[in-house]
Amino acid sequence: MPTDYQIPGRVPEDGVPRQAVSDYWRERFPSEPYYDNSQFYDDYEPAYQLGHYSRADEMIRAYEQVEAELETRWAQERGKSKLTWEQARNAVRRGWDESTALHQSHLDKGVPRGT
Repeated sequence: MPTDYQIPGRVPEDGVPRQAVSDYWRERFPSEPYYDNSQFYDDYEPAYQLGHYSRADEMIRAYEQVEAELETRWAQERGKSKLTWEQARNAVRRGWDESTALHQSHLDKGVPRGT
């Protein structure tokens, strides 16, 4: 099987435990400029996860090249999140951007450190 084969519905392994990504953003999301206090972390979490794990899968392409694909995926993968794409877009982008930073300098045995 080629190494680029992706099992549908399976998140690519990037070495960062899924719970570590959730914990990282749970602590930080209220201080993000797009934060809406009428929403809960459970609404934002799928957006951070989508951005983070999409970056692991798309290391070559820029965010701008995959944003339309991420919008389509959001509609399919948002789960119970009440966020529309317009509300989730910034969180997806932050998950994408921070994934890069986490892999470069914020990992300690697979657990993100504070910034």
